Amino acid sequence: MTLTPERSAPESRGPSVSRRVRWAVLSALGFVIVPLVYAAAVLTPVGQRVEDAALGGVRESDLFSSDTALNVISVPVILLLVVVIVAVAFARRRLAVGLGAGVVLLASAATSTLLKRIAVRPEIAQSTTPNSFPSGHATIALAALFAVLMVTPRRFRPVVTVVGAVYAVFVANQTVVYGWHRVSDIVGACAIAVFWLGAVRALGPRVDRGLRGDRDGRRAPRRVVSLVLLVATGVTLAVGLTALVLGLATDGPHDHAAILVAGRMASSATVLAVVTVVWFLDGMHHAARTDPATLPPRAERGS
Repeated sequence: MTLTPERSAPESRGPSVSRRVRWAVLSALGFVIVPLVYAAAVLTPVGQRVEDAALGGVRESDLFSSDTALNVISVPVILLLVVVIVAVAFARRRLAVGLGAGVVLLASAATSTLLKRIAVRPEIAQSTTPNSFPSGHATIALAALFAVLMVTPRRFRPVVTVVGAVYAVFVANQTVVYGWHRVSDIVGACAIAVFWLGAVRALGPRVDRGLRGDRDGRRAPRRVVSLVLLVATGVTLAVGLTALVLGLATDGPHDHAAILVAGRMASSATVLAVVTVVWFLDGMHHAARTDPATLPPRAERGS
């Protein structure tokens, strides 16, 4: 039987204090982004007109319609996911981490719901759609990914990250294409999820303890995920900028369909950028060093 050596947590992840500081900075960034985006995109006539230009490209047959991916997000599903997260953490003897992950999901959902009630949208640009800041669906989709990653062994996180990122991007994209939300709603949602993830990772229990269950796994999958996230974010942003230029460059009225594509790409790029930042901040992009003290005897390694 071949034994996998444990990785050395201090060498592979850096000092605990600096790691917590990095998560705290991420949380502070999310805390600042929410009011800034709200002030710029919701409380100003220019911001409202820019975002409503994208909504003008939504087809009437699609307006406020829904999709299976969006319908999946509901209170019973959220509560069930929290139970599963805590159960997985308990099975891995990481109950405190599971509770922290539950806080990330539930607190993000609660914050998004609360902001919807207090962050009113003044009618200063003849908007035809109601207040929607921030997107509850996007908040939950992203917070759920972060919560699941907290209780997932590191060697499985590449797969979970890709699947969760695809779903979160799909949710954000669909809320825009169906006219449920504007780009600022998605940015606000991402900031809320990032705030709670950073706060829990900075102040809560240590997620990775350098034990056998935390080993990183093979380098190749992590390198592939790092490349995919970076390329996908860049390409999505480039497509969005191109669509925006084309939408604004037409003679006469703007091409609202092209601006809608720009809005969808901007929302997708925001989600991808946030996932990418968390991926790198979690240290999943590099190979952990092996602690020689954890290497089994040669006889055992060859058996």
